Amino acid sequence: MDKNRVERPCIIRRPEVEARLGISRSTLYSYLDERSNYFKPNFPKPVKLGRNVGFVEHEIDQFLMQLMQERCK
Repeated sequence: MDKNRVERPCIIRRPEVEARLGISRSTLYSYLDERSNYFKPNFPKPVKLGRNVGFVEHEIDQFLMQLMQERCK
């Protein structure tokens, strides 16, 4: 593998994010809503894809890693 190679970001769609996190659509949007009791300021912001949204895959992976690290504290 070339060490100088830059990986291109991969965008995953909302249903895949929900499946990876094991949450519903409404919970996902609660994580993003600053007025919600479930707001998570460290949750990755969505990327607009026309009428749809996606998320940068490595940002979702980092979020999951943060949750796992917090569990171990």
